[in-house]
Amino acid sequence: MTVHLYQNALVVAMVALITFATCTPAFAVSPEETLQLLEQYEGSLITAITLGGNHITRDFVIAREIWSEVGEPLDPELVVEDVIRLENLSIFGSVIVTPVPNPVGVALNFQFTEMPWLIPFPALSYNEQNGFSIGLGVASPNFAGRKITLSGSVLFGGTTTGNFRAANPWITGNHLSGEIWAKKNIRQNILLDFEENTDLLQVIGGSYLGKRGRLLVDLGYYSVGSDKDGITLNPNNRDKMFTTGFSLGYDSRDSWRVPHEGWLNDISPVYFGGDANSWTINLDIRRYQPVIENHTIATGPLFSYQSGVVGEDIPSYLQYFLGGANTIRGYNLDELGKELFGKNQFLYTLEYRYVFSPMRAYKIFKWSIGMGFEIAGFGDAGVAWSRSQDFSLNRTRFGFGAGLRVLLPSVQTVRFDVGISQFGDVVFNFGINTIFHARRQRLR
Repeated sequence: MTVHLYQNALVVAMVALITFATCTPAFAVSPEETLQLLEQYEGSLITAITLGGNHITRDFVIAREIWSEVGEPLDPELVVEDVIRLENLSIFGSVIVTPVPNPVGVALNFQFTEMPWLIPFPALSYNEQNGFSIGLGVASPNFAGRKITLSGSVLFGGTTTGNFRAANPWITGNHLSGEIWAKKNIRQNILLDFEENTDLLQVIGGSYLGKRGRLLVDLGYYSVGSDKDGITLNPNNRDKMFTTGFSLGYDSRDSWRVPHEGWLNDISPVYFGGDANSWTINLDIRRYQPVIENHTIATGPLFSYQSGVVGEDIPSYLQYFLGGANTIRGYNLDELGKELFGKNQFLYTLEYRYVFSPMRAYKIFKWSIGMGFEIAGFGDAGVAWSRSQDFSLNRTRFGFGAGLRVLLPSVQTVRFDVGISQFGDVVFNFGINTIFHARRQRLR
Protein backbone atom coordinates (compact mmCIF):
# COMPACT_ATOMS: atom_id res chain seq x y z
CA MET A 1 0.00 0.00 0.00
CA THR A 2 1.26 3.49 -0.87
CA VAL A 3 0.15 6.82 0.53
CA HIS A 4 0.05 10.12 -1.43
CA LEU A 5 -0.65 13.41 0.37
CA TYR A 6 -0.48 16.88 -1.16
CA GLN A 7 0.97 19.38 1.28
CA ASN A 8 -0.47 22.40 -0.50
CA ALA A 9 -3.98 20.97 -0.31
CA LEU A 10 -3.57 20.48 3.43
CA VAL A 11 -2.57 24.13 3.73
CA VAL A 12 -5.82 25.09 2.01
CA ALA A 13 -7.73 22.93 4.49
CA MET A 14 -6.03 24.69 7.40
CA VAL A 15 -6.84 28.11 5.92
CA ALA A 16 -10.50 27.09 5.49
CA LEU A 17 -10.73 25.99 9.12
CA ILE A 18 -9.03 29.17 10.37
CA THR A 19 -11.43 31.26 8.28
CA PHE A 20 -14.39 29.36 9.77
CA ALA A 21 -13.03 29.90 13.27
CA THR A 22 -12.77 33.68 12.75
CA CYS A 23 -16.26 34.05 11.29
CA THR A 24 -19.14 35.25 13.42
CA PRO A 25 -22.26 33.14 12.91
CA ALA A 26 -25.40 35.13 12.23
CA PHE A 27 -28.74 33.35 12.31
CA ALA A 28 -30.13 30.36 10.49
CA VAL A 29 -33.50 28.71 10.13
CA SER A 30 -33.71 25.31 8.47
CA PRO A 31 -36.52 24.43 6.03
CA GLU A 32 -37.91 22.07 8.66
CA GLU A 33 -37.98 24.83 11.30
CA THR A 34 -39.61 27.23 8.82
CA LEU A 35 -42.25 24.62 8.03
CA GLN A 36 -43.02 24.05 11.71
CA LEU A 37 -43.28 27.80 12.28
CA LEU A 38 -45.76 28.25 9.42
CA GLU A 39 -47.94 25.16 9.92
CA GLN A 40 -49.98 26.80 12.69
CA TYR A 41 -51.15 29.40 10.13
CA GLU A 42 -51.89 26.95 7.30
CA GLY A 43 -54.97 28.03 5.37
CA SER A 44 -54.96 31.56 6.81
CA LEU A 45 -55.42 34.37 4.30
CA ILE A 46 -52.12 35.98 3.25
CA THR A 47 -52.77 39.70 3.81
CA ALA A 48 -49.34 41.07 2.85
CA ILE A 49 -45.84 40.05 1.75
CA THR A 50 -43.10 42.43 2.88
CA LEU A 51 -39.37 42.49 2.15
CA GLY A 52 -36.56 43.77 4.36
CA GLY A 53 -32.78 43.90 4.39
CA ASN A 54 -32.40 43.94 0.60
CA HIS A 55 -30.46 47.18 0.19
CA ILE A 56 -28.85 46.03 -3.07
CA THR A 57 -31.26 43.55 -4.65
CA ARG A 58 -34.21 44.97 -6.55
CA ASP A 59 -37.63 44.05 -5.17
CA PHE A 60 -38.76 42.54 -8.50
CA VAL A 61 -35.79 40.12 -8.50
CA ILE A 62 -37.02 38.80 -5.16
CA ALA A 63 -40.74 38.98 -5.96
CA ARG A 64 -40.45 36.79 -9.08
CA GLU A 65 -39.08 33.97 -6.92
CA ILE A 66 -42.00 34.15 -4.43
CA TRP A 67 -44.95 32.12 -5.67
CA SER A 68 -47.07 32.64 -2.56
CA GLU A 69 -49.62 35.38 -3.30
CA VAL A 70 -51.50 37.97 -1.28
CA GLY A 71 -55.18 37.02 -1.03
CA GLU A 72 -54.48 33.28 -1.21
CA PRO A 73 -54.53 30.75 1.67
CA LEU A 74 -51.10 30.20 3.22
CA ASP A 75 -49.44 26.98 2.05
CA PRO A 76 -46.42 26.32 4.35
CA GLU A 77 -44.71 24.00 1.87
CA LEU A 78 -45.01 26.58 -0.92
CA VAL A 79 -43.44 29.25 1.33
CA VAL A 80 -40.52 26.92 2.08
CA GLU A 81 -40.09 26.45 -1.67
CA ASP A 82 -40.08 30.25 -2.02
CA VAL A 83 -37.23 30.48 0.51
CA ILE A 84 -35.23 27.78 -1.27
CA ARG A 85 -35.65 29.54 -4.64
CA LEU A 86 -34.33 32.73 -3.06
CA GLU A 87 -31.39 30.88 -1.52
CA ASN A 88 -30.61 29.36 -4.94
CA LEU A 89 -29.81 32.87 -6.21
CA SER A 90 -26.56 32.68 -4.18
CA ILE A 91 -26.65 36.41 -3.41
CA PHE A 92 -27.97 36.16 0.15
CA GLY A 93 -26.19 34.99 3.26
CA SER A 94 -29.55 34.08 4.75
CA VAL A 95 -33.28 34.24 3.95
CA ILE A 96 -35.69 34.27 6.89
CA VAL A 97 -39.49 34.36 6.59
CA THR A 98 -41.60 35.28 9.61
CA PRO A 99 -45.41 35.01 9.84
CA VAL A 100 -47.08 38.04 11.41
CA PRO A 101 -50.69 37.23 12.42
CA ASN A 102 -53.39 39.90 12.24
CA PRO A 103 -57.20 39.94 12.71
CA VAL A 104 -57.82 39.11 9.04
CA GLY A 105 -55.12 36.51 8.43
CA VAL A 106 -51.31 36.50 8.37
CA ALA A 107 -48.62 38.61 6.74
CA LEU A 108 -45.30 37.15 5.57
CA ASN A 109 -42.14 39.13 6.24
CA PHE A 110 -39.02 38.10 4.28
CA GLN A 111 -35.74 39.31 5.77
CA PHE A 112 -32.41 39.07 3.94
CA THR A 113 -28.74 39.44 4.71
CA GLU A 114 -26.99 40.25 1.46
CA MET A 115 -23.57 39.44 0.15
CA PRO A 116 -21.65 42.43 -1.27
CA TRP A 117 -22.45 43.35 -4.87
CA LEU A 118 -18.75 43.92 -5.71
CA ILE A 119 -16.00 41.67 -4.39
CA PRO A 120 -12.31 42.17 -5.16
CA PHE A 121 -10.53 38.99 -4.14
CA PRO A 122 -7.26 37.06 -4.30
CA ALA A 123 -8.11 34.56 -7.05
CA LEU A 124 -7.22 30.92 -6.55
CA SER A 125 -7.54 27.97 -8.92
CA TYR A 126 -6.42 24.36 -8.83
CA ASN A 127 -6.07 21.44 -11.19
CA GLU A 128 -4.42 18.11 -10.57
CA GLN A 129 -1.89 18.41 -13.36
CA ASN A 130 -0.50 21.82 -12.46
CA GLY A 131 -1.49 22.46 -8.86
CA PHE A 132 -2.46 25.90 -7.57
CA SER A 133 -2.47 29.23 -9.36
CA ILE A 134 -2.99 32.55 -7.61
CA GLY A 135 -3.79 36.05 -8.81
CA LEU A 136 -6.31 38.85 -8.55
CA GLY A 137 -9.96 39.01 -9.48
CA VAL A 138 -13.10 41.06 -9.14
CA ALA A 139 -16.66 39.78 -9.19
CA SER A 140 -20.12 41.26 -9.02
CA PRO A 141 -22.56 38.43 -8.23
CA ASN A 142 -25.47 40.87 -8.08
CA PHE A 143 -24.67 43.65 -10.55
CA ALA A 144 -27.19 46.51 -10.46
CA GLY A 145 -29.17 44.47 -7.92
CA ARG A 146 -30.50 42.26 -10.75
CA LYS A 147 -28.62 38.98 -10.08
CA ILE A 148 -26.46 39.68 -13.14
CA THR A 149 -23.01 38.12 -12.69
CA LEU A 150 -19.87 39.87 -13.93
CA SER A 151 -16.44 38.50 -13.07
CA GLY A 152 -12.86 38.63 -14.26
CA SER A 153 -9.55 37.31 -13.00
CA VAL A 154 -5.89 36.87 -13.90
CA LEU A 155 -3.87 34.04 -12.30
CA PHE A 156 -0.27 32.87 -12.41
CA GLY A 157 1.55 29.84 -11.06
CA GLY A 158 0.89 26.28 -12.17
CA THR A 159 -1.36 27.72 -14.88
CA THR A 160 -1.46 31.19 -16.45
CA THR A 161 -5.12 32.08 -16.84
CA GLY A 162 -7.32 35.02 -17.79
CA ASN A 163 -11.10 34.73 -17.32
CA PHE A 164 -14.14 36.87 -18.05
CA ARG A 165 -17.77 35.90 -17.53
CA ALA A 166 -21.06 37.76 -17.84
CA ALA A 167 -24.39 36.04 -17.13
CA ASN A 168 -27.99 37.08 -16.72
CA PRO A 169 -30.07 34.11 -15.49
CA TRP A 170 -33.47 35.71 -16.15
CA ILE A 171 -33.77 38.29 -18.91
CA THR A 172 -37.45 37.80 -19.68
CA GLY A 173 -40.10 35.13 -20.24
CA ASN A 174 -39.72 31.80 -18.47
CA HIS A 175 -36.14 32.26 -17.23
CA LEU A 176 -34.76 33.22 -20.64
CA SER A 177 -31.03 33.51 -19.87
CA GLY A 178 -27.80 34.57 -21.55
CA GLU A 179 -24.12 34.02 -20.79
CA ILE A 180 -20.75 34.91 -22.35
CA TRP A 181 -17.55 33.25 -21.17
CA ALA A 182 -14.03 33.99 -22.43
CA LYS A 183 -10.85 32.31 -21.23
CA LYS A 184 -7.12 32.25 -21.99
CA ASN A 185 -5.17 29.35 -20.50
CA ILE A 186 -1.47 28.40 -20.71
CA ARG A 187 -0.20 25.34 -18.87
CA GLN A 188 1.97 22.27 -19.14
CA ASN A 189 -0.12 19.24 -20.08
CA ILE A 190 1.55 16.57 -17.98
CA LEU A 191 -0.45 13.68 -19.39
CA LEU A 192 0.52 14.35 -23.03
CA ASP A 193 3.79 16.22 -22.33
CA PHE A 194 3.27 19.51 -24.17
CA GLU A 195 2.65 23.17 -23.42
CA GLU A 196 -1.05 23.77 -23.92
CA ASN A 197 -2.12 27.24 -25.03
CA THR A 198 -5.91 27.54 -25.12
CA ASP A 199 -8.39 30.22 -26.17
CA LEU A 200 -12.08 29.73 -25.46
CA LEU A 201 -15.18 31.79 -26.20
CA GLN A 202 -18.70 30.54 -25.43
CA VAL A 203 -22.11 32.12 -25.90
CA ILE A 204 -24.93 30.30 -24.11
CA GLY A 205 -28.66 30.93 -24.20
CA GLY A 206 -31.24 29.09 -22.14
CA SER A 207 -34.83 28.84 -21.01
CA TYR A 208 -37.02 26.82 -18.68
CA LEU A 209 -39.48 24.41 -20.28
CA GLY A 210 -42.39 24.51 -17.88
CA LYS A 211 -41.38 24.21 -14.24
CA ARG A 212 -38.75 21.45 -14.37
CA GLY A 213 -37.60 21.31 -17.98
CA ARG A 214 -34.36 23.01 -19.06
CA LEU A 215 -33.02 23.98 -22.48
CA LEU A 216 -29.57 25.41 -23.26
CA VAL A 217 -28.11 26.32 -26.66
CA ASP A 218 -24.33 26.68 -26.90
CA LEU A 219 -22.13 28.26 -29.59
CA GLY A 220 -18.38 28.44 -29.14
CA TYR A 221 -14.88 28.92 -30.47
CA TYR A 222 -12.14 26.66 -29.11
CA SER A 223 -8.48 26.94 -30.09
CA VAL A 224 -5.57 24.89 -28.74
CA GLY A 225 -1.89 25.41 -29.54
CA SER A 226 1.03 23.09 -28.83
CA ASP A 227 4.79 23.64 -28.55
CA LYS A 228 5.53 20.24 -30.10
CA ASP A 229 4.53 18.39 -33.24
CA GLY A 230 2.00 15.57 -33.34
CA ILE A 231 -0.41 16.89 -30.70
CA THR A 232 -2.84 18.95 -32.77
CA LEU A 233 -4.81 17.82 -35.81
CA ASN A 234 -3.58 20.84 -37.75
CA PRO A 235 0.09 20.48 -38.78
CA ASN A 236 0.79 24.12 -37.84
CA ASN A 237 0.44 23.08 -34.16
CA ARG A 238 -2.77 25.03 -33.50
CA ASP A 239 -6.28 23.64 -33.81
CA LYS A 240 -9.19 25.99 -34.39
CA MET A 241 -12.58 24.48 -33.65
CA PHE A 242 -16.13 25.77 -33.68
CA THR A 243 -18.70 24.14 -31.44
CA THR A 244 -22.47 24.09 -31.54
CA GLY A 245 -24.80 22.09 -29.36
CA PHE A 246 -27.72 22.03 -26.99
CA SER A 247 -28.71 20.51 -23.67
CA LEU A 248 -32.15 19.18 -22.79
CA GLY A 249 -32.62 18.55 -19.10
CA TYR A 250 -34.91 17.93 -16.13
CA ASP A 251 -34.30 19.49 -12.71
CA SER A 252 -36.48 18.60 -9.70
CA ARG A 253 -33.91 19.26 -6.94
CA ASP A 254 -35.33 20.78 -3.79
CA SER A 255 -32.23 23.00 -3.51
CA TRP A 256 -29.37 23.93 -5.83
CA ARG A 257 -26.93 24.71 -3.02
CA VAL A 258 -27.49 21.61 -0.84
CA PRO A 259 -29.81 19.21 -2.69
CA HIS A 260 -31.56 16.69 -0.45
CA GLU A 261 -34.17 15.28 -2.83
CA GLY A 262 -34.86 15.20 -6.56
CA TRP A 263 -33.31 14.60 -9.99
CA LEU A 264 -30.90 16.50 -12.22
CA ASN A 265 -30.69 14.84 -15.65
CA ASP A 266 -29.72 15.98 -19.12
CA ILE A 267 -28.60 14.83 -22.55
CA SER A 268 -26.22 17.12 -24.44
CA PRO A 269 -25.07 16.66 -28.05
CA VAL A 270 -22.21 18.96 -29.18
CA TYR A 271 -20.60 19.14 -32.62
CA PHE A 272 -16.90 20.03 -32.99
CA GLY A 273 -16.15 21.45 -36.44
CA GLY A 274 -13.24 23.28 -38.04
CA ASP A 275 -10.03 21.27 -37.64
CA ALA A 276 -12.03 18.62 -35.75
CA ASN A 277 -15.01 16.65 -37.04
CA SER A 278 -16.76 14.89 -34.20
CA TRP A 279 -19.97 14.65 -32.21
CA THR A 280 -19.86 14.44 -28.42
CA ILE A 281 -22.93 13.22 -26.54
CA ASN A 282 -23.18 13.33 -22.75
CA LEU A 283 -25.89 11.53 -20.77
CA ASP A 284 -25.80 12.73 -17.17
CA ILE A 285 -28.17 11.31 -14.52
CA ARG A 286 -28.09 12.41 -10.88
CA ARG A 287 -30.43 11.35 -8.08
CA TYR A 288 -30.60 12.87 -4.60
CA GLN A 289 -32.39 10.50 -2.24
CA PRO A 290 -33.29 11.68 1.27
CA VAL A 291 -32.58 9.31 4.16
CA ILE A 292 -33.35 11.42 7.23
CA GLU A 293 -32.93 15.13 7.89
CA ASN A 294 -29.49 16.31 6.67
CA HIS A 295 -28.63 12.79 5.44
CA THR A 296 -28.68 12.29 1.65
CA ILE A 297 -27.63 9.67 -0.88
CA ALA A 298 -26.33 11.31 -4.08
CA THR A 299 -25.70 8.97 -6.97
CA GLY A 300 -25.68 8.66 -10.73
CA PRO A 301 -23.75 7.78 -13.92
CA LEU A 302 -22.17 9.93 -16.62
CA PHE A 303 -21.80 8.45 -20.10
CA SER A 304 -19.79 10.38 -22.72
CA TYR A 305 -19.40 9.23 -26.32
CA GLN A 306 -17.38 10.85 -29.13
CA SER A 307 -17.69 9.89 -32.79
CA GLY A 308 -14.65 9.68 -35.06
CA VAL A 309 -11.03 8.57 -34.68
CA VAL A 310 -8.48 10.05 -32.27
CA GLY A 311 -5.73 11.79 -34.25
CA GLU A 312 -7.95 12.22 -37.31
CA ASP A 313 -11.31 13.63 -36.18
CA ILE A 314 -10.66 14.11 -32.46
CA PRO A 315 -7.48 15.76 -31.10
CA SER A 316 -5.66 13.66 -28.51
CA TYR A 317 -6.13 16.27 -25.76
CA LEU A 318 -9.94 15.88 -26.00
CA GLN A 319 -9.78 12.30 -24.77
CA TYR A 320 -10.99 11.48 -21.27
CA PHE A 321 -8.22 10.83 -18.73
CA LEU A 322 -9.37 9.14 -15.52
CA GLY A 323 -8.16 9.35 -11.95
CA GLY A 324 -8.05 12.06 -9.33
CA ALA A 325 -10.59 14.14 -7.45
CA ASN A 326 -13.01 14.60 -10.35
CA THR A 327 -13.42 11.08 -11.78
CA ILE A 328 -12.22 8.11 -9.65
CA ARG A 329 -10.90 9.09 -6.24
CA GLY A 330 -8.18 6.96 -4.68
CA TYR A 331 -5.92 7.43 -7.73
CA ASN A 332 -3.53 10.12 -8.89
CA LEU A 333 -4.49 11.64 -12.22
CA ASP A 334 -0.88 11.76 -13.43
CA GLU A 335 -0.58 8.00 -12.85
CA LEU A 336 -3.93 6.44 -13.76
CA GLY A 337 -4.55 9.09 -16.45
CA LYS A 338 -1.59 7.78 -18.49
CA GLU A 339 -2.99 4.25 -18.30
CA LEU A 340 -6.77 4.65 -18.46
CA PHE A 341 -7.91 7.07 -21.18
CA GLY A 342 -9.89 7.14 -24.40
CA LYS A 343 -12.39 9.07 -26.49
CA ASN A 344 -15.34 7.69 -24.47
CA GLN A 345 -15.96 7.36 -20.75
CA PHE A 346 -18.39 5.86 -18.26
CA LEU A 347 -18.31 7.09 -14.66
CA TYR A 348 -20.47 6.19 -11.67
CA THR A 349 -20.46 7.83 -8.24
CA LEU A 350 -22.30 7.02 -5.02
CA GLU A 351 -22.04 9.38 -2.04
CA TYR A 352 -23.62 9.31 1.41
CA ARG A 353 -23.69 12.91 2.67
CA TYR A 354 -24.31 14.27 6.15
CA VAL A 355 -24.63 18.03 6.61
CA PHE A 356 -23.48 18.46 10.21
CA SER A 357 -23.45 22.27 9.97
CA PRO A 358 -26.27 23.50 7.66
CA MET A 359 -25.91 26.57 5.46
CA ARG A 360 -26.17 29.75 7.48
CA ALA A 361 -25.02 33.35 7.30
CA TYR A 362 -21.57 34.20 8.67
CA LYS A 363 -20.33 37.72 9.18
CA ILE A 364 -16.83 38.37 7.84
CA PHE A 365 -16.07 41.97 8.68
CA LYS A 366 -19.15 43.72 7.19
CA TRP A 367 -19.87 41.00 4.68
CA SER A 368 -22.39 38.20 4.92
CA ILE A 369 -21.74 34.85 3.27
CA GLY A 370 -23.64 31.58 3.37
CA MET A 371 -21.50 28.68 4.54
CA GLY A 372 -22.02 25.12 5.75
CA PHE A 373 -20.05 21.92 6.40
CA GLU A 374 -20.62 18.34 5.32
CA ILE A 375 -18.94 14.96 5.63
CA ALA A 376 -19.40 12.22 3.06
CA GLY A 377 -18.53 8.62 2.30
CA PHE A 378 -18.18 7.73 -1.36
CA GLY A 379 -17.56 5.06 -3.96
CA ASP A 380 -16.45 5.70 -7.56
CA ALA A 381 -16.12 3.51 -10.63
CA GLY A 382 -15.06 4.33 -14.16
CA VAL A 383 -13.62 3.24 -17.47
CA ALA A 384 -12.42 5.07 -20.60
CA TRP A 385 -11.99 3.50 -24.03
CA SER A 386 -11.61 4.17 -27.74
CA ARG A 387 -12.00 0.62 -29.09
CA SER A 388 -15.19 -1.27 -28.24
CA GLN A 389 -13.21 -4.25 -26.90
CA ASP A 390 -11.61 -1.96 -24.29
CA PHE A 391 -15.00 -1.23 -22.72
CA SER A 392 -14.62 -4.05 -20.23
CA LEU A 393 -14.82 -4.84 -16.53
CA ASN A 394 -11.13 -5.72 -16.22
CA ARG A 395 -10.20 -2.17 -17.29
CA THR A 396 -12.72 -0.58 -14.92
CA ARG A 397 -11.23 1.01 -11.79
CA PHE A 398 -12.89 1.42 -8.39
CA GLY A 399 -12.21 3.73 -5.46
CA PHE A 400 -13.87 4.56 -2.14
CA GLY A 401 -13.25 6.79 0.85
CA ALA A 402 -14.54 9.73 2.87
CA GLY A 403 -14.06 13.45 3.12
CA LEU A 404 -14.95 16.89 4.45
CA ARG A 405 -16.75 19.50 2.34
CA VAL A 406 -17.11 23.24 2.81
CA LEU A 407 -20.45 24.34 1.33
CA LEU A 408 -20.29 27.74 -0.33
CA PRO A 409 -22.36 29.80 -2.80
CA SER A 410 -21.37 29.74 -6.49
CA VAL A 411 -18.79 26.91 -6.27
CA GLN A 412 -21.21 24.87 -4.12
CA THR A 413 -18.50 22.70 -2.54
CA VAL A 414 -14.81 22.61 -1.70
CA ARG A 415 -13.83 18.98 -1.20
CA PHE A 416 -11.09 17.40 0.92
CA ASP A 417 -11.32 13.65 0.27
CA VAL A 418 -9.19 10.68 1.25
CA GLY A 419 -9.65 7.93 -1.33
CA ILE A 420 -8.54 4.30 -1.38
CA SER A 421 -8.04 2.49 -4.67
CA GLN A 422 -8.96 -1.14 -5.31
CA PHE A 423 -5.25 -1.91 -4.95
CA GLY A 424 -5.00 -0.34 -1.49
CA ASP A 425 -3.34 2.96 -2.41
CA VAL A 426 -4.41 5.89 -0.23
CA VAL A 427 -4.60 9.25 -1.99
CA PHE A 428 -5.63 12.72 -0.80
CA ASN A 429 -7.90 14.32 -3.41
CA PHE A 430 -8.69 18.04 -3.36
CA GLY A 431 -11.50 19.36 -5.55
CA ILE A 432 -13.58 22.46 -6.16
CA ASN A 433 -17.31 22.08 -6.79
CA THR A 434 -19.19 18.78 -6.47
CA ILE A 435 -17.74 15.76 -8.24
CA PHE A 436 -20.91 15.55 -10.37
CA HIS A 437 -20.26 19.06 -11.69
CA ALA A 438 -16.48 18.69 -11.98
CA ARG A 439 -16.54 15.38 -13.91
CA ARG A 440 -18.83 16.96 -16.47
CA GLN A 441 -16.57 19.99 -16.97
CA ARG A 442 -13.48 17.89 -17.85
CA LEU A 443 -11.65 19.35 -14.84
CA ARG A 444 -8.33 17.52 -14.99
